[in-house]
Amino acid sequence: MAIKFEQVSFQYPSFDGKNFSALENINLEISDKGEFITLIGETGSGKSTLVQHMNALLRPNTGSVTIYGIKIEKNTNKNKKIKLNPLRQKVGLVFQFPEYQLFEETVLKDIIFGPKNFGVKEDEAIKRAKEVIKHVGLTEDYLGRSPFNLSGGEQKRVSIAGILAMEPDILVLDEPTSGLDPKGRDALLELFTNIHKKLNKTIIIITHDMNTVYKYASRVVVMHDAKLVYDGLPNMLFMDENIEKWNLDLPDIIGITKQLEAKLDITFTKKPHNVNELFELMKGVL
Repeated sequence: MAIKFEQVSFQYPSFDGKNFSALENINLEISDKGEFITLIGETGSGKSTLVQHMNALLRPNTGSVTIYGIKIEKNTNKNKKIKLNPLRQKVGLVFQFPEYQLFEETVLKDIIFGPKNFGVKEDEAIKRAKEVIKHVGLTEDYLGRSPFNLSGGEQKRVSIAGILAMEPDILVLDEPTSGLDPKGRDALLELFTNIHKKLNKTIIIITHDMNTVYKYASRVVVMHDAKLVYDGLPNMLFMDENIEKWNLDLPDIIGITKQLEAKLDITFTKKPHNVNELFELMKGVL
Protein backbone atom coordinates (compact mmCIF):
# COMPACT_ATOMS: atom_id res chain seq x y z
CA MET A 1 0.00 0.00 0.00
CA ALA A 2 1.49 3.37 -1.03
CA ILE A 3 -0.44 5.54 1.46
CA LYS A 4 -2.01 4.40 4.71
CA PHE A 5 -3.93 6.59 7.17
CA GLU A 6 -4.28 5.14 10.65
CA GLN A 7 -6.68 6.89 13.06
CA VAL A 8 -5.64 10.30 11.74
CA SER A 9 -7.11 13.45 13.27
CA PHE A 10 -6.16 17.04 12.52
CA GLN A 11 -7.27 20.39 13.93
CA TYR A 12 -6.66 23.93 12.76
CA PRO A 13 -6.16 26.60 15.44
CA SER A 14 -8.86 29.28 15.54
CA PHE A 15 -8.91 32.88 16.75
CA ASP A 16 -11.14 32.11 19.73
CA GLY A 17 -8.64 29.60 21.10
CA LYS A 18 -10.81 26.60 20.21
CA ASN A 19 -9.40 24.26 17.60
CA PHE A 20 -11.43 23.53 14.46
CA SER A 21 -11.54 19.80 13.68
CA ALA A 22 -10.82 19.10 9.99
CA LEU A 23 -10.17 15.34 10.17
CA GLU A 24 -11.49 12.88 12.73
CA ASN A 25 -10.17 9.33 13.08
CA ILE A 26 -9.47 8.71 9.39
CA ASN A 27 -8.49 5.20 8.27
CA LEU A 28 -7.72 4.90 4.56
CA GLU A 29 -5.44 2.94 2.22
CA ILE A 30 -4.42 3.94 -1.31
CA SER A 31 -2.45 1.92 -3.87
CA ASP A 32 0.19 3.49 -6.10
CA LYS A 33 -1.09 1.73 -9.24
CA GLY A 34 -4.39 1.31 -11.01
CA GLU A 35 -6.78 3.44 -8.96
CA PHE A 36 -8.98 6.28 -10.20
CA ILE A 37 -10.42 7.82 -7.04
CA THR A 38 -12.78 10.75 -6.67
CA LEU A 39 -12.88 12.50 -3.29
CA ILE A 40 -16.16 14.28 -2.63
CA GLY A 41 -18.07 16.04 0.13
CA GLU A 42 -19.47 19.42 1.09
CA THR A 43 -17.26 22.50 1.33
CA GLY A 44 -15.43 22.33 4.66
CA SER A 45 -15.81 18.57 5.01
CA GLY A 46 -12.03 17.98 5.12
CA LYS A 47 -11.18 16.98 1.53
CA SER A 48 -8.28 19.38 0.92
CA THR A 49 -6.90 18.76 4.39
CA LEU A 50 -6.96 15.02 3.70
CA VAL A 51 -4.98 15.25 0.46
CA GLN A 52 -2.41 17.58 2.01
CA HIS A 53 -1.59 14.75 4.41
CA MET A 54 -0.90 12.46 1.44
CA ASN A 55 2.47 14.06 0.73
CA ALA A 56 3.17 15.42 4.22
CA LEU A 57 2.30 19.06 3.55
CA LEU A 58 0.38 18.63 6.80
CA ARG A 59 1.13 16.26 9.67
CA PRO A 60 -1.57 14.62 11.78
CA ASN A 61 -2.23 15.80 15.33
CA THR A 62 -2.99 12.21 16.29
CA GLY A 63 -2.54 8.95 14.42
CA SER A 64 -0.13 8.44 11.54
CA VAL A 65 0.13 8.54 7.74
CA THR A 66 2.57 6.05 6.20
CA ILE A 67 3.74 7.17 2.76
CA TYR A 68 5.84 4.63 0.86
CA GLY A 69 7.01 3.07 4.10
CA ILE A 70 7.79 6.36 5.89
CA LYS A 71 5.55 6.98 8.91
CA ILE A 72 4.51 10.60 9.42
CA GLU A 73 3.20 11.52 12.86
CA LYS A 74 2.74 14.66 14.92
CA ASN A 75 5.70 17.11 14.76
CA THR A 76 8.45 15.67 16.91
CA ASN A 77 12.24 15.78 16.83
CA LYS A 78 12.14 12.37 15.17
CA ASN A 79 9.88 13.64 12.37
CA LYS A 80 12.17 16.60 11.69
CA LYS A 81 14.82 14.16 10.49
CA ILE A 82 12.55 12.67 7.81
CA LYS A 83 13.42 13.78 4.28
CA LEU A 84 10.15 14.80 2.67
CA ASN A 85 11.32 15.50 -0.89
CA PRO A 86 11.33 11.80 -1.92
CA LEU A 87 7.75 11.45 -0.64
CA ARG A 88 6.59 14.56 -2.48
CA GLN A 89 8.22 13.30 -5.63
CA LYS A 90 6.13 10.12 -5.45
CA VAL A 91 2.86 11.88 -4.57
CA GLY A 92 2.34 14.91 -6.82
CA LEU A 93 -0.25 17.47 -5.73
CA VAL A 94 -1.84 19.92 -8.19
CA PHE A 95 -3.69 22.71 -6.38
CA GLN A 96 -7.06 24.10 -7.43
CA PHE A 97 -5.68 27.36 -8.83
CA PRO A 98 -2.81 26.68 -11.28
CA GLU A 99 -1.54 30.26 -11.15
CA TYR A 100 -0.35 29.53 -7.62
CA GLN A 101 2.07 26.94 -9.01
CA LEU A 102 3.28 28.87 -12.07
CA PHE A 103 5.97 31.49 -11.54
CA GLU A 104 8.75 31.14 -14.12
CA GLU A 105 9.06 33.26 -17.27
CA THR A 106 8.54 30.33 -19.66
CA VAL A 107 6.55 27.11 -19.59
CA LEU A 108 9.77 25.13 -20.02
CA LYS A 109 11.40 26.69 -16.96
CA ASP A 110 8.26 26.07 -14.94
CA ILE A 111 8.10 22.39 -15.89
CA ILE A 112 11.78 21.65 -15.25
CA PHE A 113 11.88 23.51 -11.92
CA GLY A 114 10.51 20.56 -9.95
CA PRO A 115 12.74 17.83 -11.41
CA LYS A 116 15.84 20.03 -11.02
CA ASN A 117 14.86 20.70 -7.41
CA PHE A 118 14.87 16.95 -6.88
CA GLY A 119 18.36 16.60 -8.32
CA VAL A 120 17.59 15.79 -11.96
CA LYS A 121 20.18 17.19 -14.39
CA GLU A 122 18.97 19.96 -16.70
CA ASP A 123 19.33 17.91 -19.91
CA GLU A 124 17.19 15.13 -18.46
CA ALA A 125 14.67 17.65 -17.07
CA ILE A 126 14.28 19.25 -20.51
CA LYS A 127 13.82 15.81 -22.08
CA ARG A 128 11.05 15.11 -19.57
CA ALA A 129 9.42 18.48 -20.29
CA LYS A 130 9.22 17.66 -23.99
CA GLU A 131 7.55 14.34 -23.16
CA VAL A 132 5.04 15.51 -20.54
CA ILE A 133 3.88 18.54 -22.52
CA LYS A 134 2.52 16.03 -25.05
CA HIS A 135 0.92 13.91 -22.32
CA VAL A 136 -1.18 16.92 -21.26
CA GLY A 137 -2.35 17.59 -24.80
CA LEU A 138 -0.09 20.54 -25.69
CA THR A 139 2.73 20.86 -28.24
CA GLU A 140 6.40 21.67 -27.75
CA ASP A 141 5.69 25.17 -29.06
CA TYR A 142 4.21 25.98 -25.65
CA LEU A 143 7.56 25.45 -23.92
CA GLY A 144 8.84 28.86 -25.05
CA ARG A 145 5.68 30.76 -24.07
CA SER A 146 4.96 32.62 -20.87
CA PRO A 147 2.62 30.63 -18.60
CA PHE A 148 0.84 33.87 -17.70
CA ASN A 149 -0.28 34.43 -21.29
CA LEU A 150 -2.12 31.11 -21.43
CA SER A 151 -5.81 30.42 -20.93
CA GLY A 152 -7.05 28.97 -17.66
CA GLY A 153 -7.34 25.52 -19.18
CA GLU A 154 -3.83 25.70 -20.64
CA GLN A 155 -2.44 26.85 -17.29
CA LYS A 156 -4.02 23.82 -15.63
CA ARG A 157 -2.37 21.56 -18.19
CA VAL A 158 1.04 23.18 -17.68
CA SER A 159 0.76 22.85 -13.90
CA ILE A 160 -0.08 19.16 -14.35
CA ALA A 161 2.88 18.76 -16.73
CA GLY A 162 5.16 20.24 -14.08
CA ILE A 163 4.03 17.59 -11.60
CA LEU A 164 4.27 14.77 -14.17
CA ALA A 165 7.86 15.79 -14.95
CA MET A 166 8.75 14.77 -11.39
CA GLU A 167 7.48 11.27 -12.32
CA PRO A 168 5.12 10.74 -9.37
CA ASP A 169 3.35 7.42 -8.90
CA ILE A 170 0.23 9.13 -7.53
CA LEU A 171 -1.29 12.30 -8.98
CA VAL A 172 -3.60 14.27 -6.67
CA LEU A 173 -5.72 17.06 -8.19
CA ASP A 174 -7.77 19.55 -6.19
CA GLU A 175 -10.85 20.66 -8.19
CA PRO A 176 -8.98 20.47 -11.54
CA THR A 177 -12.04 21.23 -13.67
CA SER A 178 -13.35 24.23 -11.71
CA GLY A 179 -13.96 27.28 -13.90
CA LEU A 180 -13.94 25.30 -17.15
CA ASP A 181 -16.81 25.05 -19.61
CA PRO A 182 -18.25 21.54 -20.25
CA LYS A 183 -16.04 20.97 -23.29
CA GLY A 184 -12.89 21.98 -21.40
CA ARG A 185 -13.95 19.88 -18.40
CA ASP A 186 -14.48 16.75 -20.49
CA ALA A 187 -11.19 17.24 -22.33
CA LEU A 188 -9.28 17.51 -19.05
CA LEU A 189 -11.00 14.44 -17.59
CA GLU A 190 -10.15 12.43 -20.69
CA LEU A 191 -6.57 13.61 -20.21
CA PHE A 192 -6.54 12.23 -16.65
CA THR A 193 -8.04 8.97 -17.90
CA ASN A 194 -5.27 8.63 -20.49
CA ILE A 195 -2.57 9.39 -17.90
CA HIS A 196 -4.15 6.80 -15.61
CA LYS A 197 -4.24 4.12 -18.30
CA LYS A 198 -1.09 4.81 -20.31
CA LEU A 199 1.25 5.74 -17.45
CA ASN A 200 -0.38 3.35 -14.93
CA LYS A 201 -0.64 6.02 -12.24
CA THR A 202 -3.17 6.31 -9.46
CA ILE A 203 -5.31 9.43 -9.93
CA ILE A 204 -7.10 11.13 -7.01
CA ILE A 205 -9.47 13.98 -7.89
CA ILE A 206 -11.29 16.27 -5.48
CA THR A 207 -14.54 17.27 -7.15
CA HIS A 208 -18.09 18.51 -6.55
CA ASP A 209 -19.26 17.23 -9.94
CA MET A 210 -21.25 14.03 -9.50
CA ASN A 211 -21.18 13.41 -13.27
CA THR A 212 -17.39 13.14 -13.03
CA VAL A 213 -17.71 10.74 -10.11
CA TYR A 214 -20.20 8.47 -11.85
CA LYS A 215 -18.52 8.43 -15.26
CA TYR A 216 -14.83 8.23 -14.42
CA ALA A 217 -14.18 6.94 -10.90
CA SER A 218 -13.46 3.33 -10.02
CA ARG A 219 -13.61 4.24 -6.33
CA VAL A 220 -15.27 7.06 -4.39
CA VAL A 221 -14.27 8.45 -0.99
CA VAL A 222 -16.80 10.70 0.75
CA MET A 223 -15.95 13.15 3.53
CA HIS A 224 -18.69 14.58 5.78
CA ASP A 225 -18.10 16.77 8.86
CA ALA A 226 -14.40 15.82 9.01
CA LYS A 227 -15.18 12.08 8.90
CA LEU A 228 -14.71 9.51 6.16
CA VAL A 229 -18.24 8.17 5.69
CA TYR A 230 -18.01 6.18 2.43
CA ASP A 231 -15.28 4.33 0.57
CA GLY A 232 -16.52 2.18 -2.29
CA LEU A 233 -18.00 1.90 -5.76
CA PRO A 234 -19.74 4.85 -7.47
CA ASN A 235 -22.92 2.94 -8.39
CA MET A 236 -23.50 1.97 -4.74
CA LEU A 237 -23.02 5.54 -3.53
CA PHE A 238 -26.01 7.10 -5.24
CA MET A 239 -28.73 5.52 -3.13
CA ASP A 240 -31.47 7.82 -1.87
CA GLU A 241 -30.48 7.60 1.79
CA ASN A 242 -26.84 8.49 1.04
CA ILE A 243 -27.80 11.46 -1.12
CA GLU A 244 -30.00 12.92 1.58
CA LYS A 245 -27.69 12.11 4.50
CA TRP A 246 -24.54 13.61 2.98
CA ASN A 247 -26.15 16.42 0.92
CA LEU A 248 -24.94 15.08 -2.42
CA ASP A 249 -26.41 15.67 -5.86
CA LEU A 250 -27.37 12.92 -8.28
CA PRO A 251 -25.47 12.51 -11.55
CA ASP A 252 -27.61 13.82 -14.41
CA ILE A 253 -28.10 10.40 -16.01
CA ILE A 254 -29.33 8.85 -12.74
CA GLY A 255 -31.71 11.76 -12.16
CA ILE A 256 -33.20 11.29 -15.65
CA THR A 257 -33.43 7.53 -15.14
CA LYS A 258 -35.30 7.93 -11.85
CA GLN A 259 -37.78 10.31 -13.46
CA LEU A 260 -38.43 7.84 -16.29
CA GLU A 261 -38.88 4.96 -13.86
CA ALA A 262 -41.42 6.96 -11.87
CA LYS A 263 -43.30 8.20 -14.93
CA LEU A 264 -43.45 4.80 -16.64
CA ASP A 265 -43.83 2.82 -13.39
CA ILE A 266 -40.91 0.56 -14.22
CA THR A 267 -37.58 -0.39 -12.65
CA PHE A 268 -34.52 -0.86 -14.82
CA THR A 269 -32.42 -3.90 -14.01
CA LYS A 270 -29.26 -1.77 -14.02
CA LYS A 271 -28.44 1.92 -13.94
CA PRO A 272 -27.09 3.44 -17.20
CA HIS A 273 -23.85 5.45 -17.31
CA ASN A 274 -24.75 7.50 -20.38
CA VAL A 275 -27.61 8.38 -22.73
CA ASN A 276 -26.80 5.54 -25.15
CA GLU A 277 -27.07 2.95 -22.37
CA LEU A 278 -30.35 4.52 -21.22
CA PHE A 279 -31.69 4.33 -24.79
CA GLU A 280 -30.85 0.61 -24.97
CA LEU A 281 -32.59 0.01 -21.64
CA MET A 282 -35.65 1.87 -22.88
CA LYS A 283 -35.82 -0.31 -26.00
CA GLY A 284 -35.97 -3.36 -23.76
CA VAL A 285 -39.04 -2.22 -21.85
CA LEU A 286 -41.09 -0.36 -24.48
